[in-house]
Amino acid sequence: MAADKDGYREHWSREGFYGDGFNVIRSHHVPDYISVNGPHAPHRLTIGEVSLPDRSDPEALPVPVLVGRSGVQLSISGRERPMPFVFSNVEADEVYFIQQGEVTFATAYGTIAGLPGDFVFIPRAIPYTVRPKPGPTLMMIVEIPGAARLDMRPLFPVSTELASVLVSDGAGETTLLVKSFDGITRYLKPHNLLVATALDDGTNPVWKINLKDIPPNEAGHPTQFAASPNKDELLYTLSARRRRRPPIHYNADYDEVIIYFSGPGAWGNVTEPGTLTWVPKGIAHHGPSEDVPEGYLAWMLESRSTLRLTPAAQRFAQLMELDMYGRHPSNQVTPRS
Repeated sequence: MAADKDGYREHWSREGFYGDGFNVIRSHHVPDYISVNGPHAPHRLTIGEVSLPDRSDPEALPVPVLVGRSGVQLSISGRERPMPFVFSNVEADEVYFIQQGEVTFATAYGTIAGLPGDFVFIPRAIPYTVRPKPGPTLMMIVEIPGAARLDMRPLFPVSTELASVLVSDGAGETTLLVKSFDGITRYLKPHNLLVATALDDGTNPVWKINLKDIPPNEAGHPTQFAASPNKDELLYTLSARRRRRPPIHYNADYDEVIIYFSGPGAWGNVTEPGTLTWVPKGIAHHGPSEDVPEGYLAWMLESRSTLRLTPAAQRFAQLMELDMYGRHPSNQVTPRS
């Protein structure tokens, strides 16, 4: 990394992009490190490489890869056959991101189709089932303990789609899996609780938005499009845009998780679709320029809760350097818990 004529500009910030900040110029590149030993270390992961039991076993559930103390969690699914049960998360809103494949979400409040690049929002305590179309799928699920909502404060035009098609058949006994903090509770119901005769009044809580439809902010910080109460979890587009490279940065309050969705352009040393990068809070990082003429699509989760790799993720995650987000040259293996 080459320094500017005055050295390396470094920024320290509170509350992500919205709090106080302070800048300093240094003669050395602070994000560089020789080695690291411990859990609070930056990693990158190709989500398609993770072993996903639900690819072959329809009874299996998504695999957690990053978890936080607050209950926030990121999981991966590669489901290729319909769920033989109905599922309900009573602890968190779920945001599905479709990396690959086409998936139908049949919920108690209507059905919605998920396509590559879609974020599908299913709030807590809403029963649903996932029905993939033939072919491989790859999905990330972000579990947010607070109520995730569309954030219109950036004042950008956005098109969302609400669940609308009703489940009208499937009478008979139905298995319901309820996820709570201490595990799965299994109910056998006498009827299919997704079947409905009409959608009545109110705003449908099940909706989706596509990453490509969220315009990047060309002037300032990335476009925030969804958030939980108290800004505990924030979702942004981090797609290509015309602006200078961000400074070296300490994010004092948020872990940063970025998913590179697709090219053709590369985001620094991140070139493979479905690559996840994670920088824990308080760790100095630089990051590639977003000014990529060929264009690319990516998104970011900021989590106030400190995240940790799960054992399933540690098998495939690699230490990451903090300049262009490539694999760290140490090839060091994270200690297993």
